[in-house]
Amino acid sequence: MTPRWAATETAAPARAAADGTAAAAVQPTTIPLQQVTHPLLRNLSSEQTVSSLVLPGALRPRIRASWLRRPCTLVAFAFAVPMTVMLATRFRTEVGAKLSSVPVPAWPWLVACGIASACFFLANGLALRAASGLPLQLRTAVAVQLAAAAANRLLPAGLGAIAVNIRYLERQKLTCSACLSAVAAVKIAFALVHVGGIVLTAGLVGGSGADDAVTAPIESIMTDIGSGPVLGCAVLCLLVCAAVGLHPRVHGRLGPALHGAGRHLVLLARSPRRTAVLLLSAAVTKVTQIVALATCVWAFGGSESLLSVAAIYLIGAAVAGAVPTAGNVGALEPALALGLTAAGGEGVSMFAAVLVYRLISYWLPVLPGVVALTVLRRRSVL
Repeated sequence: MTPRWAATETAAPARAAADGTAAAAVQPTTIPLQQVTHPLLRNLSSEQTVSSLVLPGALRPRIRASWLRRPCTLVAFAFAVPMTVMLATRFRTEVGAKLSSVPVPAWPWLVACGIASACFFLANGLALRAASGLPLQLRTAVAVQLAAAAANRLLPAGLGAIAVNIRYLERQKLTCSACLSAVAAVKIAFALVHVGGIVLTAGLVGGSGADDAVTAPIESIMTDIGSGPVLGCAVLCLLVCAAVGLHPRVHGRLGPALHGAGRHLVLLARSPRRTAVLLLSAAVTKVTQIVALATCVWAFGGSESLLSVAAIYLIGAAVAGAVPTAGNVGALEPALALGLTAAGGEGVSMFAAVLVYRLISYWLPVLPGVVALTVLRRRSVL
């Protein structure tokens, strides 16, 4: 039985000829079967084609409305624009007075912050190469880390970087379980180094008068939220993870992958050289972030020591890690600014130093990361 749209396609030229307008009739264009996505046309044979001029109206693709026509967008604009104007006019004097007290940053310290931020990606590339056990090109590994940083700005909990690194290792002919274990080894090494840094700095700053700066972020979070809800959320997360892990279907699917990842981690542990390089690279990533923050603090006239800045950064990053936002945006900045202020810095200057630190180390790498992601995908590296 011939479909109705096919009969219409056959009859269209005849009607045009009968009207005497055959010269002006438009020939129906054909679409290959691979480009047909409507469910009513999926049963066509490979020799058949579909006319783009005679399809019924129900089968034609719908044109999406512009984003300006969406009611939610219009409501958001109608609410956000007046509020922004009102806040800008209401607090213009106060904000201007506060900003006028912020000293002009010393640009050599800002250059040092940029260099330390660049070394962060180099250390990440070394850590990935040590964890994978493959002779990866360091230049390509560093470019992959830039691309991972760009992807990490969109997804929370580092999921963007994890996905990019796994994709890169899969392209290097590494098995799926080995890719997962390599990325997991990097995360474990970073966590161990972070905890070790907290213990070390807490012991060193114990008698230096910086105890308030170290505990200020934790006390602020506990005061605002409360210890009960924090502990309750932690226990709930552990119970949910345990329930999901013990489910038979999940356990059956993840069992082989976890077994292969465990074997890869055992091989990594049996290689002292790779383990040492991995741990050292993880330590360098923390040191570069601490140095970048310290240089921004010193650029704005702060007098905090490197040890105090290290303790504040490690504690603040650990506290802000509980917030499910991409890169802990909105949580790390107040934690660091609060800790630096408690250590003796001026509040407005320390907040400006933290914002500049985040701008240089977190937001500026986005542009080269997008370029690296595009180039690597074009070269089939990702």
